[in-house]
Amino acid sequence: MKSASTPALWAAAACAALGLAAPAAAQGLGPLPEFGPPPPGDGRVATFRLQRGPGPGQPSGQPCDRACLTQMLEDYLTALKAHDPAKLPLLPGVRFTENNSPLSLPDGLWNTVDKISDYRLPVLEPENGAAALFTTVEEHGKPAFLSVRLKVFDKKISEIETIVLRPQANNGFGQPRDMPRRPAFYEDVPADKRLTRVQLVSIANSYFETLQQNHGVLFAPFAATCHRLENGVATTNNNTPPATGRPDPAGIKKMGCEQQFKTGYFNFVTWIRDRRPLVVDREKGLVFMAGFFDHKGDMRAETLTNGQVVDPQYDTPWTWQIGEIFKIKDNKIDQVEALVLYAPYGETDTWSDAPKWLPAH
Repeated sequence: MKSASTPALWAAAACAALGLAAPAAAQGLGPLPEFGPPPPGDGRVATFRLQRGPGPGQPSGQPCDRACLTQMLEDYLTALKAHDPAKLPLLPGVRFTENNSPLSLPDGLWNTVDKISDYRLPVLEPENGAAALFTTVEEHGKPAFLSVRLKVFDKKISEIETIVLRPQANNGFGQPRDMPRRPAFYEDVPADKRLTRVQLVSIANSYFETLQQNHGVLFAPFAATCHRLENGVATTNNNTPPATGRPDPAGIKKMGCEQQFKTGYFNFVTWIRDRRPLVVDREKGLVFMAGFFDHKGDMRAETLTNGQVVDPQYDTPWTWQIGEIFKIKDNKIDQVEALVLYAPYGETDTWSDAPKWLPAH
């Protein structure tokens, strides 16, 4: 019997400890099982938390269904544009952050926003009173991306987590204007094909397992149609020159998702930590994840799986703060929409209880 590779064993062990399905490469993607609560971390796996609803004996308050959560998001944008949080149903002590910084309402974008576009990419989870969306805004005529995540209890907002990605402050990386509405994100999953929350989160997390210290082994199942946008820029299936002007000698951006990861090119992503599955939309097959990508910046050359030696081009330490939406279709990752924001190297996640620096695969 052929033994599993060391990376596959690491990933399978990590997922077992987290109470998730093993990565696709470690188990083969058959029927995805339901798991119980993850056991306490043993100090060897990624910081990763399943967001759950109220526990036994805790009041659940008035339910907020999909229509209610959709209206909450629209009400948030309306109040934001009016620079007036008093228009919102806020719980006392509501928690608010912008770009991982704790702020008081109204502050940050609340003071500077002029316009909000009609672009919406919503993710709704009425079972847990959670809602998120991506949209675009303008400040003084300058476009920016906005990610909003709300936690709703008893039809009142208890948490507001936002990312405001301003391309001019992000090394020019981002094209907020004319964001495409990709139809796949808005399609319903037939009721008899809907996965459980744990199954959806497991597949989304397998993407990060594949990306972290990428070495050509796939832990994630990718659809042939898989396509990824980062900050509005196509970073797969893209034959146009990179907007940053960086060379792409291996032709990575021209490839599809699976083909990219099989090259091992993303080995420079040292660690993906503080992974939080914030909103899981079973009706649409969507998972909204947050986390931080740390890059040591110590690679001067890397060898791809085909033997080609390339310059990874990222030669200083830095961190991405990310908000990422995955569309999962037929048990595979079909579409990815990500916001990636430059952050100080090793920045602590305000929302995580115990951020860790740990070895990867």
